[in-house]
Amino acid sequence: MRRTLVVSMALLAVVNAPAAAQACLGLASFSNGNMQVSGNGQFTEGANRYGAGFSYGLPASVFGGAQISTTSFDGAEASSLGIGANLGYQLSLGKAANVHVCPVASLELGMGPDDDATSTDASSRQASVGFALGTTMGASPRMQIIPSAGLGLAYSKLKVEDATTTSELSETYGQAQLGVGLVFNQTIAVRPSVSIPLGLEGSDPTFGLTVAYSFGSK
Repeated sequence: MRRTLVVSMALLAVVNAPAAAQACLGLASFSNGNMQVSGNGQFTEGANRYGAGFSYGLPASVFGGAQISTTSFDGAEASSLGIGANLGYQLSLGKAANVHVCPVASLELGMGPDDDATSTDASSRQASVGFALGTTMGASPRMQIIPSAGLGLAYSKLKVEDATTTSELSETYGQAQLGVGLVFNQTIAVRPSVSIPLGLEGSDPTFGLTVAYSFGSK
């Protein structure tokens, strides 16, 4: 059981990809509404994750958000709960200001999955820093296409405890992300994406889908 939990928590570290707003990440810009709510799903070999988030930001400036998620694992009856936060700053480049670059950072705490039958408790911590790049295509306010890419460095620490022993596993690895955001009426965004761990042995790509809605003052 311990081995299953350690493998499951390692998958959790790979799946982790907190949602955030701004055009550099393939979502609607905060110039169309300074608040966003989002729902997302992420799927990789051995784990499925579902989450929801809230973000607040200023146009071409600082933005941040918080997320909550639940992740289920193959081979584990219980699921884990994740609570995370992210922060970034968007810079707009080019004559038309349609190229967007963001330094971004995120932190997440994971609780579970626990096994009451064996008195086993699991937890995780994950932090990441990196850059995201997106470009807005299409001049129509009814629909915009925003290809995006990201590259960053992630650190994860996984801990499994029972009545007698404690096991810990930490990893530092690169992470590349690709996505295409479809923004409708400057308020509703749909973004399929793929996240690829770099330098993490035995890991698989994570496929995701995020749906976000923008509101609030412009």
